[in-house]
Amino acid sequence: MTRDLRDLAVVATRGTSRADLPAPAGTLALALSSVPGETPEALLLGRAALLGLHARAGAPLQDAAGPPPTPLPAPERPVPPALSALLPALVRTDPVLTTQALGALTARGWTLNAAQMLALYGQDADLARPLWALADVRARAILTSQAPAHSLYREAQKAEEEARWAAQLAALAELRGRDPAQGARALQDLWAGQPADQRKELLDLVRRDLRAEDRPLLEAATRDRSPEVQKSVRQLLGHLSGPLQDELLALLPQAVKVSGLLKKKISFGAFDLPAALGKPRAGQDDDSDLHRLLGALPTPLILNTLKIGWDVLHKALRNQHWSLAYELQEPQAPVPTPPTPEAARARLRDLMGQPKVASEQLLDAVQALESSLELSLEPADVQTALATRTLELFQWEGQSWQAEELALVLRRSLSPDLTVPAPTPLPFGLPPRPKKLPSWQTPADWEEEQRRDHAYREDRALHTWRDLTHTLQLRREWRGALSTQPSEERTIQPRSTS
Repeated sequence: MTRDLRDLAVVATRGTSRADLPAPAGTLALALSSVPGETPEALLLGRAALLGLHARAGAPLQDAAGPPPTPLPAPERPVPPALSALLPALVRTDPVLTTQALGALTARGWTLNAAQMLALYGQDADLARPLWALADVRARAILTSQAPAHSLYREAQKAEEEARWAAQLAALAELRGRDPAQGARALQDLWAGQPADQRKELLDLVRRDLRAEDRPLLEAATRDRSPEVQKSVRQLLGHLSGPLQDELLALLPQAVKVSGLLKKKISFGAFDLPAALGKPRAGQDDDSDLHRLLGALPTPLILNTLKIGWDVLHKALRNQHWSLAYELQEPQAPVPTPPTPEAARARLRDLMGQPKVASEQLLDAVQALESSLELSLEPADVQTALATRTLELFQWEGQSWQAEELALVLRRSLSPDLTVPAPTPLPFGLPPRPKKLPSWQTPADWEEEQRRDHAYREDRALHTWRDLTHTLQLRREWRGALSTQPSEERTIQPRSTS
């Protein structure tokens, strides 16, 4: 800093009201005198600017700390404005519809800029993966240039890894069903390099279709570094036919004693746990000799050996310790054969003709039809009647989870061209009054409660109608905006999050 600049800095520090500006001197005296300024402050700033420029004039350029940033190309195919304008409303309305919409944009090769991505991510952080698939070059550079990278990028990477792992598990399950020996070898190769959480998922895969070919993996994993994994592996060995299972079955009546001919009574006795099941971990209430024994045998085999039903055993285990029942798997009821499309359609029409239908029945019928046919392809009068009946459920029952789920299915599945009439308000009528009211409630209070409940149910029905109408309109606008764009199909390779 030159002497003249230091003098001005001193004046600026003390303030022009307490110090006078130095008189212009030196080679720049004439130029400094001609600097305009009506106040001392303006003169000070103007002269400081002139002196600063003079001080830097002719100075050699210094080496830059790094190369200049590489110019980034402009996005080739930004999302059309009509579609990007609808995305925030879609995010606020339904995450499933939003994911479908983002998938349609990705399939057409459109991209979002960083501002658009961050705005949508701020509305719903679960959209990180589909949003990253739409990121243009500039957006990717901006979000990864930070240290650390933006959370959108990190969450997208995490979701991509989880999806990749899920696909790997699905492929492994398919291979195990097609070629058990090769599937067992592939699982064993995959096992060693996985962290404990993923080894647990591999064990769940083995548990779903345990085979004799899995024995080498299980025997090797009895020395696993995770105590929880080690326990599960040792128990799974007992699910395979062999000497260990025979030994456990012989111990079972000693550990779980059943008495009584008609009314079964269960008590629990002491027994020596086989060394093959390992030692329970000290201080763990949910890990005992009995826990390990029960988890080491298939539930149907336990019930058959003890000659008792699931409900009796489950109740006794819960009474003994709440965690014991979790070592067993409740027997699954036979999965009913899904109805044919014709039967599903007939069932729905039958329910629509009844004067009053419970929400569970209507939800089951709609889900059965939705799994076999596109609900939006049903005649408009059927769709309208279904929507009307759903709104009536809110008027009759209030806000149950079945009615909410039914309304959600209709918002996603009805034709967007459908016009749903507003619910007709039901007249209020007092239900039969209980013979005895609580001591704190008078007849007048009870009547007022019934009126409030009626008003609440009417409000929920109207609110559901508005949500349904809004969603159908939004889907209609999205379809219209999408249809105005060129329909050329492009083969888009999925982009990695890395």
